[in-house]
Amino acid sequence: MKQPLSREQIVRAAVQLLDEGGVRNLRMRQLAESLNSAPMSLYWHVPTKDDLLELAVDEVFPDPPARSTPGDWSQDVKAGAEGLFDVLLEHAWMIELMGSHPPVGPRALAHTGAVIRILEEAGFVPPQLDSALSAIYYYTVGAALTEVSWQTMAQHSGENEEDWAQRLGPYVELTAAQDDAQSLSAYVKRSATSSTGQRFHDGLECMVHGMERMRSLPS
Repeated sequence: MKQPLSREQIVRAAVQLLDEGGVRNLRMRQLAESLNSAPMSLYWHVPTKDDLLELAVDEVFPDPPARSTPGDWSQDVKAGAEGLFDVLLEHAWMIELMGSHPPVGPRALAHTGAVIRILEEAGFVPPQLDSALSAIYYYTVGAALTEVSWQTMAQHSGENEEDWAQRLGPYVELTAAQDDAQSLSAYVKRSATSSTGQRFHDGLECMVHGMERMRSLPS
């Protein structure tokens, strides 16, 4: 006897299709076929495709960052940001969806709530707390978007990221304003020889140092 579909099955299958081909790859008919079911049967569990996309984002959202013992707020914040960054690179379609489907599911809210508690316990108070929270998520999502864009352009060129960046250098030198060309070209080459994780980690360190300074300012 065929087992009835569950919402969990539908969401997991949707995530697989999204991982394979991005947002354009997710069509309700194709999803139903992958589940050996009729398209209309999906709508008993998920009213619209937008609802399904929101559920898919929440399905892969990382676990909330755990607080270290003894508590080190900066390490905990970095762990939360790094966990989200890794998930965004693994499921790059999330970046596109988060622009139109704000992550407000249970897992996303748990992640945000945990980061807020870390900041509160570290002594952050509004408005510094709100600014710090925004910085964490804006930087993480923006960094992931940048990395995915670079990787995609390199793939389309048929080269690895380092070779593509080396070829981009002369173009930058010719196109950029004369005062900026040398510095920009050198930056592109340095970026190509550093790892994705290292670039993100270094930027995160800069941000956390700034947050530490902001925390000491009067509210």
